[in-house]
Amino acid sequence: MAEWLWDHGGEGFAQVYRTDEVLFDAASPYQRVRVVRTPMFGRMLVLDDAVQTSEADEFCYHELLAHLPLVTHPAPKRVLIVGGGDGGLLEEALKHPVERAVMVEIDRMVVDATLRWIPQIPGEAFEDPRTELRIEDGFAYVRGCAERFDVALVDSTDPQGPSVPLFGAAFYGDLHRLLGEDGVLAVQSGSPLYQQDLVAEVRRNLRQHFPVVRTYLACVPSYPGVLWTFTLASKRHDPKALDPQQVDRRVAGLGLRYYTGLQHVASLNPPPFLRDVLEA
Repeated sequence: MAEWLWDHGGEGFAQVYRTDEVLFDAASPYQRVRVVRTPMFGRMLVLDDAVQTSEADEFCYHELLAHLPLVTHPAPKRVLIVGGGDGGLLEEALKHPVERAVMVEIDRMVVDATLRWIPQIPGEAFEDPRTELRIEDGFAYVRGCAERFDVALVDSTDPQGPSVPLFGAAFYGDLHRLLGEDGVLAVQSGSPLYQQDLVAEVRRNLRQHFPVVRTYLACVPSYPGVLWTFTLASKRHDPKALDPQQVDRRVAGLGLRYYTGLQHVASLNPPPFLRDVLEA
């Protein structure tokens, strides 16, 4: 029997999905982990009651969080991913000629559930010899890490529970320390419609450590409100300095379905309603 999943995006607002089958439902030490089958989005990963990713549109989210920062860096070789237990971000990052990718995910159940029920999202990323998967707290790992990286990507859940420190200025300062001179960081920073305070907070916290901070947009249909923001912070490279032709050369042959040179430019030019939030 079909049931309805309510993802409460904000006060008085939710996006609702029909679920035709529950494939997995268990409680980890950190959250409730579910995989459900929906008629529109296919199989969907849900943590607590928040949609994380789906078969149908995971590329919209993962391509923008991965490729825009990786293209902004002139030659990324070492990548750090915090969160992203479904492996979709890791799979996108490994499309580039990186030499090493360290992924730190706090919840092993998220990795296992995705590999069992939605394996097409990570593909072979976890078996790639360049990958090191660490099951531990990302905040603590970054604080104690001595390794250096070219690009860091933070694919966290919304700021609740163990994810709260991943949006703070102290965490961004630790990431700044781990990044090389050309270092680039990108994080998911919430909805531009119902999480404007979060979007602004992320920018403020990043600006304490990085001279270049850019918020950019993508459409992720399975997320409440559809529009979603990411925020890039860089020690020296500005993604707005890249023209579409440069971007297209860097991603040629990667088989991408969303991110292109023109999308790069468009995503970094927010509409006036969001520009007002960012400038404030």
